[in-house]
Amino acid sequence: MEPYFLIKHIKEMARLWNVEPSHLEIGPEKDIEHMVYLMEIGKLELFWNIHTNPLVSLPNRRRARRAMERAFVVVQDAFLTETTEVANIVLPTAMWGEKEGLMENADRTINLCEIAVPSPPGTRADFYILLDYARRMDFRDKDGQPLIRYTTPRGCFEEWKEVSCGRPCDMTGMTYDSIKARRGIRWPADAQRPNGTVRLYEDWVFHTRPDEVQSYGKDPNTGRYRTRREFELLGANGRAILYGLVYYPPAECPTPEYPLWLTTGRVVWHWHTRTKTARSPYLHVVAPQGYVEIHPMDAEALSILPGEFLRVVSPRGSIEVPARIVDTIRPGVVFVPFHFGSWQENQAANDLTVDFVDRVSKQPTFKQSACRIEKIRRTHVWKQGESLDSIAQRYRLTAEQLAQANRLLPPYKSDIGRTLEILSVSNVVIPPYLPYRRVDIWPRFRQADLSLMETDFGQWPAIYQSDFEQGCEQLESIP
Repeated sequence: MEPYFLIKHIKEMARLWNVEPSHLEIGPEKDIEHMVYLMEIGKLELFWNIHTNPLVSLPNRRRARRAMERAFVVVQDAFLTETTEVANIVLPTAMWGEKEGLMENADRTINLCEIAVPSPPGTRADFYILLDYARRMDFRDKDGQPLIRYTTPRGCFEEWKEVSCGRPCDMTGMTYDSIKARRGIRWPADAQRPNGTVRLYEDWVFHTRPDEVQSYGKDPNTGRYRTRREFELLGANGRAILYGLVYYPPAECPTPEYPLWLTTGRVVWHWHTRTKTARSPYLHVVAPQGYVEIHPMDAEALSILPGEFLRVVSPRGSIEVPARIVDTIRPGVVFVPFHFGSWQENQAANDLTVDFVDRVSKQPTFKQSACRIEKIRRTHVWKQGESLDSIAQRYRLTAEQLAQANRLLPPYKSDIGRTLEILSVSNVVIPPYLPYRRVDIWPRFRQADLSLMETDFGQWPAIYQSDFEQGCEQLESIP
C-alpha cells in the first residue's frame, strides 16, 4: 500500500504549507463512537467540542458522559449545554450575526456573513479562537516561519482559494465582493466560471480517477478501507460508482424481556438538541417535554391511558415520559423524540439507544433499539366515605381516567378495601403540523383549499387559533 505521505493530495498540501509531507498526520477518520472508546481506555486525553451537544445527541449517552469525564474536555459554544456540564474549559463564542466569514450551504452555495452587531464582552469568533490556539502552539514551517500567516477571515479565504485550485470545490474565481453582489455563489467557481456552477456532472464526468478522489473508499460490506490498487481495479476513471449492498439485520432486536422496537427522531418545532429552540418561548410552549408515542393496540394491551407517565426501559437505561396514544406509529413500535436531554429531567431518548454503528458510514443505529414499557402507578385503598370522584379529585384525575386505569365499569360503587392504581398524567397533546405562528406566508398558497384544513381548535392554545384566523382573514383580502 502506498504510504499516505506520498499521496498526491498530501504532497500538494505539504508544498503549499512548506512542511514535510510526513508531518501531515492523516489516516482513517475516527468517528465519534470510536473517540468515546478511546477516551474510555485513556488513549484520547483531550476532547475539543465546537458548537455541538454530543451529550444529548450521542446514543447510550451516559456511557459517553462517563468516557468524557476521563478526558480533558473543551467546549466552544455560544450557549451552555448538557455537554458544558462536563467541560473543563468553556470558550464563549460570537454568533453568526456577530462575526465575519464565509458559510457554505448544503447546495454548495458560499455566502458571506458580515458583522451586524458587536458580540458580548468576553466572547470571540471561532476563527480568532483557533488562530490564537495556533499562535500559542507555535506552529512553524520548514524555514522556521509561522505556519499560519493570515490574521483575518478574508486572508484565510485567500489561502483556501489556493488550496481549492483545480479541485472539485475550486473557488479561485470567488471574491468577497462577488459573493456579496450575487448573494452567494456555488462552487466550482474558477476563472472560466466566476459566477459558479448550478449543477454538477452535467457532462457525465465524475471525479473518480485515482489522483482525484478524496479517498479510495471502503468495502461496502465490511467498512475496510481500500488500497489504491483495489480502487484502480474498479476501473471507474470518470464514471460514477454504484454499489449493490447486502442487507444486514439490526444489531439489536426485541426479546421477551424487551418486546418493543424503540425508534427516535425529531419534532417539527425543535432543532437537534434544543440548544436554541428551547430558549424560544413560542417553540418551547408547543413541545415542552419528551413523550413516548404508542399505538392504540399496544396501549390497550398494556392498559395505558393518554398522558400517563410511563417508564421506557432498554438494556442501557430508562426514562420516564408521558404517553401519546396515536395511530401514526406501528403496533409493536414506540417513538421518543430525541431533543430532550436535560440531566435534571429523565426524558433523554439517547439514554436508551444502542451505540452500534454502521460498518461504512460509522453512523449510530439510532432507529433500531429494543425496549419495554412499564407503568408508574401508586396505590390507594378505597376507604369508608370515599367515592370514585373524590379519590380522582384527590389525585388530580378525572373519574373516567381512574376508572379506565382500573378497568372499572359503571355504575362506580363504593368498594371499601379495594386497592386502586393511581396514575400520573400530563397533557402532551401538541398541535397538528400546521403553521402556528402568524400565517403571513399563506398568501403564497392561493391554490390551497382551506376547507380541508378545518381543525378542532379546542385543543389548541388560544394564541394559535387567533393566528390561524388572522391568516384566513388575510387570505380573504387577496384579490
